[in-house]
Amino acid sequence: MSRYSLRPLGAHTDLFEIALGWDPGLGTYFVTVFGTPDRNCEPDIRLWRGTSPREIGAPCEIIAIAAAYAEIPDGLARQLEIDRLACPHNPDRPASKLLEELLGRSRSAPG
Repeated sequence: MSRYSLRPLGAHTDLFEIALGWDPGLGTYFVTVFGTPDRNCEPDIRLWRGTSPREIGAPCEIIAIAAAYAEIPDGLARQLEIDRLACPHNPDRPASKLLEELLGRSRSAPG
């Protein structure tokens, strides 16, 4: 798994961090936008994408989402692709099977 911490854009003084990366277990890129921490020092999750198996398959997709909130360093798309190639999603791995089974069940469970 890779994870990069990005600096929020100057206009987003209410944000603490934007994190993005590659999750080989789910076979997706992800981005999480954190607001400033609350009284208990827990950051407020404002946005979280890439939480489902194979939800976001291209670095340009995740960067397009993150660009609304963060400064995007040069070469990040290339690095994310390198991360994916170095540790590809393997649906036959026990962890991948378990994640897909758990996530599939949670979506179909009565709410």
